[in-house]
Amino acid sequence: MSLAGPFRRRKGKFSVSLGAGERELLAELCRQSRELLQEEDPSSDPSVARLFPAAYKDDPLRSLEFETNLGDAPRAGKLAAIETLERTVEASELTEEELLTWMGAVNDFRLLLGTRIDITEESTEGDYPEGDPNHDSFQVYVYLTWLEDRMLRALGEPGVPGSVGGGR
Repeated sequence: MSLAGPFRRRKGKFSVSLGAGERELLAELCRQSRELLQEEDPSSDPSVARLFPAAYKDDPLRSLEFETNLGDAPRAGKLAAIETLERTVEASELTEEELLTWMGAVNDFRLLLGTRIDITEESTEGDYPEGDPNHDSFQVYVYLTWLEDRMLRALGEPGVPGSVGGGR
């Protein structure tokens, strides 16, 4: 049994069925994340550090050398993903590359938010009840987790019958 989700593979592309509120939320998360990435770095903000983990956890000098060699490429890549999501947030159809970019950006939003409100593997809705200052943020985190799962499922859908490569 297949339930229609917000993303469906159709003729090598992906249809997008999100409501206006969902699209507004994604646009706002893009804005906030871009601002954070432009103003902070891993040494000044733990949530940004979560996006750029040390390459060599037990060897800070080696990690610093690695990061120096990479330069600004990781940050530029995340900013480019945000730009792609912003540019296509109102789209009714995405290419596979755009959907993969959305998935990366949504995952980054989850990591930023999860770090900000101290989500762990064991966290449940009960940890963020109504009235808790992080309740709404937790609800957004849950939505982003669901959205990322729907994108992953859409990517795994078979393509149009009879198409070469299963529509990919």
